[in-house]
Amino acid sequence: MNRGTGAFVARRVGTLALAVLVALGVWVAVLAVFDVSPLIGKRPWDVFAYVVTDEGAAEHRAAIAADLAVTVKDAGIGYLVGLAAAFVLAVLFAVSPVLERIVMPTAMVLRSIPLVVLTPLITLIFGIGQTGVTAIVIIVVFLPALANILYGLRSVSGEHRDLVLAYGGSAWTVLRKVALPAAVPSTLASARIAVPSAVTGAMIAEWLSTGQGLGGAISRAAGSFGYDAMWASAITVAAVTMLAYAVVSIADSLVQERMGQLT
Repeated sequence: MNRGTGAFVARRVGTLALAVLVALGVWVAVLAVFDVSPLIGKRPWDVFAYVVTDEGAAEHRAAIAADLAVTVKDAGIGYLVGLAAAFVLAVLFAVSPVLERIVMPTAMVLRSIPLVVLTPLITLIFGIGQTGVTAIVIIVVFLPALANILYGLRSVSGEHRDLVLAYGGSAWTVLRKVALPAAVPSTLASARIAVPSAVTGAMIAEWLSTGQGLGGAISRAAGSFGYDAMWASAITVAAVTMLAYAVVSIADSLVQERMGQLT
């Protein structure tokens, strides 16, 4: 890592730390303004005590870590598959607009159905397990990513397209030499935006279907008045999502900076 890249990463880490401080301040302020009972609305120091200093904190951390591993796996598989499917289908749509007119209406209808309604149906089809959770996450990730990537593929200027065709290139040459490089920013933006969406989809699937992971843990804790566990699980998934988003954002900026140096 060169000095410029190191300084850039350090700035992003500092920005992330500032965002965490702001989030903590908003958390405390909202609970104070709305006068939420400490029995229900746990403050940052309550969550810290639950996972660090209280008796049984080691067991609490172990339980949260086990649930987190399940949620990360659920979200990660659907995230990668959803982005890959969106990219492949966007390329096919760019080559064949007829295929887009056939498939997109169905995808739009499917995405317009609320997840709380769609999740039980998918569970009936795929069963309670990894396949059903992955399907739900893919649905959440797929359509926004598809729209963004397709927009990037079609952002090629007419002059660039005509230049490739004038030198004997085909439509596939235009796609490979011009459209795909032009779609890199939108693809990376889709990867960044899909991070919280994938986690949300996984949590909803765990809550309504499998009962596992942090989604299931939060549901069980709320039902048994285990508000310490509920807040600790919620803050954990929020922190991991924020970290993952920051990592993808840094990768996005570095790739685009590298591409700018090469052009």
